[in-house]
Amino acid sequence: MGKQTDYGKGPGNTGGVQKLLSFPGITEAIALVKGHAHALAVEETMDVAARGDLGDELRELADHDSLEAIDRVFENEVALSFAEETEDAILDVLSLEAGPKIAELWELSEPAGERLSELIYWGKLLGTYTAEPYWRPSVLVVDTREPEAVSALHTEYTEFLRRNVMVVPPEGMKNGHIYLDVTYLPYKALSLVYGAVLHCREKLRIQTQDLREGAPPSVDSEMALRCAELQGIKGSKEAARELGFRIYSSDNPGGSYPLFRKYLKIGRLMKRRLDMLDAFLSSPEDNLRNT
Repeated sequence: MGKQTDYGKGPGNTGGVQKLLSFPGITEAIALVKGHAHALAVEETMDVAARGDLGDELRELADHDSLEAIDRVFENEVALSFAEETEDAILDVLSLEAGPKIAELWELSEPAGERLSELIYWGKLLGTYTAEPYWRPSVLVVDTREPEAVSALHTEYTEFLRRNVMVVPPEGMKNGHIYLDVTYLPYKALSLVYGAVLHCREKLRIQTQDLREGAPPSVDSEMALRCAELQGIKGSKEAARELGFRIYSSDNPGGSYPLFRKYLKIGRLMKRRLDMLDAFLSSPEDNLRNT
C-alpha cells in the first residue's frame, strides 16, 4: 500500500470512515491489528540486533534477555528507525489481510473491508490530506449484439476512469452484486429505484450492516467490553451496580437492568469477534510478514 505524501493520493471520504468507526468494536479491532504489527516489529528488530546487523553495541544489548536491555536497544536511533520502518511494512501487509477479515466478522460489505484496510494503515493521517473523496468505481455492464462496440468503449477507458466508471461485458458481472439497467431510465427516476434495490438485497440475503438504512446505534464500546468482562467475574446484578447502570426494582423484587443487558450482549459479541480476529492475526504471522 505504502504511505504517500502527494496531495490527492491519500484516502479521503472521512464521513464514510466515521460511519465505520461507529460500529461497536471496530476501533478496538483496528487497535488490535496495530498492536500485532508493533509486536512483530519489536520481535524482528531484536532478532536483527542479536545477529549483529545493527552493530556490535546493539548485538551485545540484545543478548541480554531483560526489559532494561530491550529499552536500551530502542533508545538507539538506528534500532528505533529500523523498528519504525519494519512496523510500517508489516502494517502495510497486515492491513490488507485484516480489513476484509474485520468486515467478514462484523458482517460488513466488501467495500467496507477495503476502507478498513486503508483506515488501519493510514490511521490518524485520514482526513489530513486535501484528497478527492474516495469512491469505488461504478460499473457499467454493456450487452450488445455488436462486440466491437464494447471494444470501442474500452478504448475510452481513460475518459470513463476520469468519470470514476468502468465498462465491462456481461461476463464481467460480479457474483453477489445487483446491476440496474438504466438505458431508458430518466435521471429523476433513479432515486425511485432505490426501494427496489433494497428489496433485491433482502431477497438475495445481502444484509451486511453498513448497507442497512439509518445510522448504527451509538454504543460505548469500552463500556460494553467492561460489562462482558465484569459479568463473568461478579455476575450480572453486581456488575450492573458497580458500573453504574440503573437497577429497577418496582416491578421485580430481584431487580432488572435492561440497559446493562443490552451492553452485555454487545460486549460479548465484540469480545467473540475480537478473539476470532486475534486468532486470525496470530496463526499466519509468518506468512503475513513474508508476503
